[in-house]
Amino acid sequence: MVGRVTKKDTRFRAVLSALNLYRFILITESSGNTNYTEVLSKNNLQKVYREWLEPLRALVSGVAAETQKDNNQLAFDTVCALNPLHFVLHRCIELVEENLKGCP
Repeated sequence: MVGRVTKKDTRFRAVLSALNLYRFILITESSGNTNYTEVLSKNNLQKVYREWLEPLRALVSGVAAETQKDNNQLAFDTVCALNPLHFVLHRCIELVEENLKGCP
């Protein structure tokens, strides 16, 4: 059925939304030289990087690599759906790494 929203779609959108929110907070706190949310504390940056971003990067990269082996429409659609997630995830990782360099 075309246009049907699955549980997998909902989870994907939730992860993408969470990453976008985290990216927004990182950018906002970094550019304003504030840390109201404590998101820029060294401990929080390290924890998010180690416990969320690195495992998610491994998962997304693994799924993309496995899916690219298949040569069908579903594989193509899956890789296309992963692209926005991969992009935002990569940007979050860059921002965390940049902020960790500036931590005492």
